Amino acid sequence: MGEPLSERVLKHWIERLTPSLIQISYGICHDRHRAEELVHEGFIRLWKSPPDAGEPAIASWMRSTVTNLSISAIRRKHRTWTLIDESGSARDIHAERPGAETARRAEVTRVTEALDRLDPEKRAMIMLRVNEGLSYEAIANHLGVPIGTVMSRLNRARLALLEELGDDGESASGRPSDFNNNTLRDASR
Repeated sequence: MGEPLSERVLKHWIERLTPSLIQISYGICHDRHRAEELVHEGFIRLWKSPPDAGEPAIASWMRSTVTNLSISAIRRKHRTWTLIDESGSARDIHAERPGAETARRAEVTRVTEALDRLDPEKRAMIMLRVNEGLSYEAIANHLGVPIGTVMSRLNRARLALLEELGDDGESASGRPSDFNNNTLRDASR
């Protein structure tokens, strides 16, 4: 067990990490209130039992802890996720063609629903790679597994997502599907 954290140090890490940790948790459990509770629980665990490696390991330790807490919460609870509200998004407000925002929202909804159907571990892999922008090495360190394991798990997660999206390769608008990391980021918020 690592050295206890001072209140000042704990406050620093709470301020620094909370937004990204809530985003990770929300991307997995799709419940903002639950995500905030899980991040709070993670900080309580940090306070009670900080990582042995000390402050340099706190960010990674917290990402791992919140990811695991979120996956566990999903396993305990049957699917009762709420749909993601995209009304606050202003990404395509300058779209050139009429209906572009509607088509983008339909695509985001389609990807969101496909992500919801993935098992929590696969969804977590996609969240770590896309939302957090973590490298394979960072994900490996985060999960405590070899890089090869990360690569194979991420590949299986991507294949499962593509399968959930359907074999026709078309979006909800009937046009060829061109979802990308931006669509995944929007769908996982």
